[in-house]
Amino acid sequence: MHAMPPGALRIVHLSDAHLLADGALHQGVVDTAEALDLVLAEAARVEGVRLLVGSGDLSDDGTRASYRHLRDRTDAWARAAGAEVVLVPGNHDVREGFAEVLGGDPARPLDLVRDVDGWRVIGLDTSVPGAGYGLLRSEQLTWLRDELATPAGRGTVLVLHHPPVAAPTTLHESLALQDPEALAAVLEGSDVRVVLAGHYHHHVVGHLAGVPVVVAPGVANDTDVLAAVGTERAVRGSGFAVVEVSADGSVRSTPVPVRDPRDGDEVFALDEAAVARISAEAGPPPAA
Repeated sequence: MHAMPPGALRIVHLSDAHLLADGALHQGVVDTAEALDLVLAEAARVEGVRLLVGSGDLSDDGTRASYRHLRDRTDAWARAAGAEVVLVPGNHDVREGFAEVLGGDPARPLDLVRDVDGWRVIGLDTSVPGAGYGLLRSEQLTWLRDELATPAGRGTVLVLHHPPVAAPTTLHESLALQDPEALAAVLEGSDVRVVLAGHYHHHVVGHLAGVPVVVAPGVANDTDVLAAVGTERAVRGSGFAVVEVSADGSVRSTPVPVRDPRDGDEVFALDEAAVARISAEAGPPPAA
């Protein structure tokens, strides 16, 4: 990969590892601990990385053991690469286990702010305990606005789980980030250069308030975005994105698939009735 120009930031962006503490197979098919190891091994070939981002659904069962496994793997990778690590929770994560192992106060959203070579990295917790959709509370948006009021040295990278761009499937649409327009209003005119997200298990690029939004491929599986409307299907396939943010504000995202002979094998398939049931159970409550 090309050398990075002065002042630029190269990020390895992964998401949706869905780790399980007991070694069980995710969806009865995928060894997600093995999948994470393969992704990190491939990502180790990328030179000049200064930040490793995990944008949520890092555990599938929310256990402390799964978060310890994640911490051990990502910390070791970052030490070898000379990089920082930023991890945020998703809808499958459990705040208590996440916070005990990775830090934070589980009584409130696990938001964070870090400095990496003059770049400000802000993590936002969009999870709603017990639900699948995403939400940024008014106090989080106020905190974000206050943080962004003072520009960072080089700019800001925003990390969250639920993408503030259109979903590729009916199920993901029902479990989307609520009111992305409120986030857009905060980002308008700020120094946020890129938003990094997960949740969709597929590389997607869009914009919010003129800011590029990059959704990472999934570690656990790949969403079949060509499945029939109203259904949900996932196949074997892992990957990550290399995101590069330049001093002039330009952004480039390169998806990197991690090859496996089993790629494309079906992991699960949900018909319209199953999608409707999950959407009703895990989606936002009906408007009053």
